[in-house]
Amino acid sequence: MAGKRVNLSDLASEPALPEARVPAFAESAPRVARVQQVAANPLNTRDLDADHARIESIAESMRMHGQLQPCAVVSRESFLRIYPEHEASVGLVKWVQVTGGRRRAAALLADLPTLDIVVKENLAESRGAWVSATAAENLDRENLDPIEEARAVQLLVQECGTGKAAAERLSRTPAWVTQRLNLLKLAPELQALLRSGEVPLRDVRDLHQMPPAVQLEELRRRQQILAAGELTAVNGEATPDALSTSGEKGDRPRRSPVAAAIKRLGGTPDKVAEALRAEMTQEDIQVLVELLLQPSATRKQ
Repeated sequence: MAGKRVNLSDLASEPALPEARVPAFAESAPRVARVQQVAANPLNTRDLDADHARIESIAESMRMHGQLQPCAVVSRESFLRIYPEHEASVGLVKWVQVTGGRRRAAALLADLPTLDIVVKENLAESRGAWVSATAAENLDRENLDPIEEARAVQLLVQECGTGKAAAERLSRTPAWVTQRLNLLKLAPELQALLRSGEVPLRDVRDLHQMPPAVQLEELRRRQQILAAGELTAVNGEATPDALSTSGEKGDRPRRSPVAAAIKRLGGTPDKVAEALRAEMTQEDIQVLVELLLQPSATRKQ
């Protein structure tokens, strides 16, 4: 029996599927949705309010060039299946954003009517999958501050059950996960200094071991010692490490700046490596390794 002939021009004018029809599979091709029909990720630990300047920059780019990368979303039904307690926060939208929170915020700021999305229903298979996807996107951002990282890691640990499981999800070491979680034990004043960049991570790495009430005071004490050491080194005088009230420590040879730095990083090769991985990019680490493996004569040329 001959099939019905189809006019290709009729297919070309066929209307697109309405937004309410949610596919049962994970899409790979981008599609368009109204911005108001995409809810923000309720579990995003990133502080978008503190990132206003960057969002304004993205909004201006989207006005001029359009949206260059779609936001990953899932259907509202899929999200509420794993997070029914967030029904009020997502409202009656059709989609819930997984990644691309700044792009969504920028589209709203720029008064754009639509948002390019890609539906990835597999990201709502479980709470662990959802939090892993959110954390992975945030941790890949270079300008994410350490406290935002720590909050993302904490949420993932809660869902995975252990720090080791969270580390495996993020392709990080358990030590890195523990280090980030320890930052949440810092006093609020120290967290604020860390977020603003006024204090580097290395200066507060071990302060979580002290009571919050004395952490800031200890940081200031260390900064004063460091400043005094730099001043005396410039003047050619003995550093505080070479001085001792007991008379015993003063007879020891002065510790070199390199030795002092190695001790601050942990003292052993594995701890030094872990500390450097937390602070340096993969490219910089590769360059450092190559330089360390070069013969001394080659480095002097």
